[in-house]
Amino acid sequence: DGDYSAPPAECTPADGKSVNSPGFNGLGTQECIEKIIAWLEEKGIGKRAVNYKLRDWVFSRQRYWGEPIPLVHCPTCGIVPLDEKDLPLRLPQVESYQPTGTGESPLAGIDSWVNCSCPSCGDKAKRETNTMPQWAGSCWYYIRYLDPKNTKAFADKSKIDYWLPVDLYVGGAEHAVLHLLYSRFWHKVLFDMGLVNSKEPFQRLINQGMITSFAYQRKNKTLVPVDEVREVAAADGKPEEFVEIATGEKLERVIAKMSKSLKNVINPDDVIREYGADSCRMYEMFMGPLEVSKPWSTQGLIGVSRFLERVWALSEKPMTDSPRDDVSTPEAAELTKLLHKTIKKVTEDTATINFNTAISQMMIFTNELTKLESFPKSVWAEFVKLIAPYAPHLGEELWQKLGNSGTIAYVDWPRYDEKLSMDNVCTIVVQVNGKIRDKFEAAIGSAKADVEMTALACPGAVKFLDGKAPKKVIVVQDKLVNIVV
Repeated sequence: DGDYSAPPAECTPADGKSVNSPGFNGLGTQECIEKIIAWLEEKGIGKRAVNYKLRDWVFSRQRYWGEPIPLVHCPTCGIVPLDEKDLPLRLPQVESYQPTGTGESPLAGIDSWVNCSCPSCGDKAKRETNTMPQWAGSCWYYIRYLDPKNTKAFADKSKIDYWLPVDLYVGGAEHAVLHLLYSRFWHKVLFDMGLVNSKEPFQRLINQGMITSFAYQRKNKTLVPVDEVREVAAADGKPEEFVEIATGEKLERVIAKMSKSLKNVINPDDVIREYGADSCRMYEMFMGPLEVSKPWSTQGLIGVSRFLERVWALSEKPMTDSPRDDVSTPEAAELTKLLHKTIKKVTEDTATINFNTAISQMMIFTNELTKLESFPKSVWAEFVKLIAPYAPHLGEELWQKLGNSGTIAYVDWPRYDEKLSMDNVCTIVVQVNGKIRDKFEAAIGSAKADVEMTALACPGAVKFLDGKAPKKVIVVQDKLVNIVV
């Protein structure tokens, strides 16, 4: 009640009013902190400091594997670095990589390597037997990759100036604290030494999502391995049930990390053996935005595999010698417009790492080709160029089938005409359970199936679906798509 000299009823670490502090009584916690710091600085008995909780980097390991540290221990000169002419210092050949049992590195037991001469005075000395941690190599590998066979420098300056900084770094979020922190530190040291041309090593970072799988959960939230679960057929339109074989307890199907113990790991070798590498690769890109975690679905994989089969079937259809941008008839003009729209969409989405929506556009394009009795060979060649990075094996086969020699990998990317790519379009609003989550443009009068497919691939929809299959998809022509979960 304004009397800050009276003893407090109790002390608390929470925010409150200061008491028994002449000059600061009645101040709130944060204001009091600021005033006391200012008072200490004014009196010259303290100063403001920020504690980042940084710690020294323990940069040595008692292991064989690791870059040897180019230092020698001399009884006279102390610790002395090797002459530059003696670099790089290489690990010796050894019969055993096991620790010595004394706490020293395995290198310590190799007298022929440890014993050396001091680079400074020439007297007997011993090499440093600790090795650098694994971070030492991973901190700057992207620089060495530019010029891996250079024996005079870690990379030629002209190559560093041309290639660095790295345009795009894709890595898991778990690397942000260790690898990326160390790599940035390492790069900044190199910049201060004038050895690289940028303060930061990476211009853009994307943390990719995780591919998850289905798991089965008891009421107490513990998980049951997949091979200990029985699926019970649905009745009367109800969803299927999952039962633990040993106890008969009903289980809930949930999304979880792939785990050996849960027996829900998808082996890519098995997928490739049954469906092919292109199907596996393209399905992973089609699952959703790169940054979002999403559950593996064999049905989704089968859908992409069937799409690639349809693409191959299209290559068997009759093709004409009409020019690529044929507008001689309304039908030809529509196909030309769709081609340019597809080239634009795939080009832009590939550049922005939106692979799933690029694939959706390719599906829309092939659906239209399927309706035609024939189409220009020149149009088909442009589509083959678009799909090649997504399904490279199929792309090479289709390119050769068109009578071309050499690989498609070095063929110029298709170009589009902005005017020809424009259409009578409308904006389709994407809702999930009635709430707006995304939007996209579509040609007026687009087939409902195509609109639904694009809506389900939108990042906003994928995020809020969270791996669940929609119960219903309502398409209002040229206006909106409402996904009911």
